[in-house]
Amino acid sequence: MASINFSKVVKTYDGAKEATVKGIDLHVEDKEFVVLVGPSGCGKSTSLRMVAGLEDITEGEIKIGDVVVNNLPPKDRDIAMVFQNYALYPHMNVRDNLSFGLKLRKIPESEIAHRVNEAAQILGLTEYLDRLPKQLSGGQRQRVALGRAIVREPKVFLMDEPLSNLDAKLRVQMRAEIKKLHQRLKTTFVYVTHDQVEAMTMADRIVLLHEGIIQQYDVPGVIYDRPANVFVATFIGSPPMNILKVKRSEQGMALPAKDSDKLHGWQLNLSEHFANEFENDMFMGIRPEHILINNSDKSIKTLELPCRVDLIEPMGAETYLYLVSTNGHTINARVEPSVKVEVGQNVTAHIPVNCFHLFKQSDTKRIERKAD
Repeated sequence: MASINFSKVVKTYDGAKEATVKGIDLHVEDKEFVVLVGPSGCGKSTSLRMVAGLEDITEGEIKIGDVVVNNLPPKDRDIAMVFQNYALYPHMNVRDNLSFGLKLRKIPESEIAHRVNEAAQILGLTEYLDRLPKQLSGGQRQRVALGRAIVREPKVFLMDEPLSNLDAKLRVQMRAEIKKLHQRLKTTFVYVTHDQVEAMTMADRIVLLHEGIIQQYDVPGVIYDRPANVFVATFIGSPPMNILKVKRSEQGMALPAKDSDKLHGWQLNLSEHFANEFENDMFMGIRPEHILINNSDKSIKTLELPCRVDLIEPMGAETYLYLVSTNGHTINARVEPSVKVEVGQNVTAHIPVNCFHLFKQSDTKRIERKAD
């Protein structure tokens, strides 16, 4: 078994005013690909390094399988780690870089050759085995770093932002290669990144961290469609979810003007759509791709918001529109290129009633929809 369990794990650095990791509980299933994602300083790399044994645990317990590893040295944890820095030996060729760790562990030569050749075949490195790292591209060097982890045949792979040094095209290629590698090896992977696209495309489940606390732990689709709070809603998604401060009104909901007491009201029975957790002041969230411009389809029930087009960003397969509502709010819409508008044009943004989210303003937690 190569499951990983965090039980009330805390990490506090000497001299720090507060903990970097604040009592997290987390279970990673055997053979699962879990991605830790969040902004800089959220505790994701620290959590990974505690699993690896590179950071001491202040409080709590970490298990790999059934073994508590709090006081176990890294070499005895049966893990392999891939870092952002390739950390290859520059004077050794690819074959020697792959085999060096196995030689230190006194693995028989025949077994070393078998593991190295198998890893090279998996990663497409067979023709580069006699080259030095300086003779390889960035992507090839990253594959060597992965190969060095593969030959160890560990219970758990730990990866700390391994693609950060690659250009955009190569990152896309390597994302696919790492995911295929996981499917082939059927081993537990824990992967750290600040890139939400990597998290969404690679993970079986995502751990979203903020200020040392797990905000949500679920499959990518649930995190995107049913974010636990405003932070999750705005961190996952590009462009991020639009968040507007709204008030509950007798008619249903009202959007205050940005710099006055004027209200733009929407008639909608909120109780038909949401659990009864309403507050007088709430946040409404709407994904840019759900906003319809000048919608004429009357079968779709929407909330209407008069706007002016402030900026247009053509992206090829889609277009981003930056809109300013008549009461001063800025919202983003992601539309098909067939939607033809001009800067300065007055349009109506339609918000489908089945697509927007409500969050409590007191703790920013999402109010569940009755259809969830």
